[in-house]
Amino acid sequence: MGTSNDDADNPKKLGGKAMPSGGSPTVRRRRAGRILRELRERSGAEAQDAADALEVTTSTIYRMELGRVGIKPRDVQALTEVYGVSDPAQIEELVRLARDGRKRGWWARYSDTISPPYATYIGLEQDASNLYLYDGLIINGLLQTREYAQATFDFVLEQGRRYMDDRISLRMERQQRLRDDLKIWNIIDEAAIRRVLGGPKVMIDQLQNLLELASLPNVHLQVLPFEGGAYPGMLSSFTILGFGEANGEIDPGYRHPDVVYIEGHNGDVYEEGEDVQPFHEIFGNLRSAALNPGRSLEFIEAQAERLKSL
Repeated sequence: MGTSNDDADNPKKLGGKAMPSGGSPTVRRRRAGRILRELRERSGAEAQDAADALEVTTSTIYRMELGRVGIKPRDVQALTEVYGVSDPAQIEELVRLARDGRKRGWWARYSDTISPPYATYIGLEQDASNLYLYDGLIINGLLQTREYAQATFDFVLEQGRRYMDDRISLRMERQQRLRDDLKIWNIIDEAAIRRVLGGPKVMIDQLQNLLELASLPNVHLQVLPFEGGAYPGMLSSFTILGFGEANGEIDPGYRHPDVVYIEGHNGDVYEEGEDVQPFHEIFGNLRSAALNPGRSLEFIEAQAERLKSL
């Protein structure tokens, strides 16, 4: 993100292969919750009815429906009975989604070093088919070299430094999807290209890495130049996550709604539903204001050459 895109400043493959569409536990948990909410509303049942069936609070039901907590398969059985669902195939798939949603993603081994909101972001990122990124201060974590990533920790608090190695490893592991099917469109402010982190050698290698990644068919880079002045939306870095269609018998063709993630020093912010559209418009404006991809790569290359001459 605008800082490191991996929660570095706040006190993302199984067996090396990308998870299939709908395979992230985070996305499956959210999908199961959405379906259960729709079934409840369709049946006319209240959240209290569901809470009574599971002997939990209504807030727990709402958290389940929002995908913030896992759903036990036996709870699915109880809830579908309350909602009058009798189709065995539908119940079976809901149970499967609930069971898969309770699995631990590969990023769980870094749970001691990242916040729960950021773990949610990584789970969403693992299932996204498209990422639209705007970065204003620092190169995005998905595009960083290890040395540049290490340099981003030069300005974090000592509390963050304790977990530096794990966080960098997490960042590098997330990058595996760049060699797979994840499509990225990254608008990078000129400031991030010119700001030298880690010294000239580290920055030259980072800029060369951007040029190499831009040769991939799924990676598109554009530089937002200083000369254009201020742009709407440039005050905060953000990511729009887009998703492909999920497989399954329930609501075939279902596509997880787009999500906007904004990383900040005071906490992470998610926007969903109608709140996402303004960010699509902002990103479109930023794309129009930025140098085209060809000129952007020329700009990055020129900056690398300038550093070599120092």
